[in-house]
Amino acid sequence: MAQEVKIAVVLSAYGAFVTYVPLKTEVPFLDYISLPKQAPTHTVTPRASLNPEEEAKAVRVAFKDTPVVVFVPGRAFDALGTRHGRGGGWYDRFLGYLPKNWLRVGFCYPSQFSEAPLLRQPWDQPVDYVCVSEGEQLFVYETHARDILKS
Repeated sequence: MAQEVKIAVVLSAYGAFVTYVPLKTEVPFLDYISLPKQAPTHTVTPRASLNPEEEAKAVRVAFKDTPVVVFVPGRAFDALGTRHGRGGGWYDRFLGYLPKNWLRVGFCYPSQFSEAPLLRQPWDQPVDYVCVSEGEQLFVYETHARDILKS
């Protein structure tokens, strides 16, 4: 429970949220966190025709100067914030087009989390927090992967 409170406190400083529609192997993050009812959200819906640059542009225009949290799924995360996806690089490109000061929060299951470092390629976009869903509990790791205040 203490970890859930920690992530709730972190999220409370933000005014808008980019969410995702979880696939079968991805954490249904809204089972673990509550977003403010009046906070604007943009949901990334998986589809083959989705262009990461155009999606990022739409989100930047919609949220302008609002502090934003971007929730991201992944197949693997490590405690240092490295994220591996499905191999196509969609989220890496998407995150690369977003403002650097937007907070990135990844969600995974215990089998998808590694305390040991994963291979990080130059194009990989790390996350600031990794939330590991285990049953009804959420374990939160602050990664310090990026200094979001400098860029």
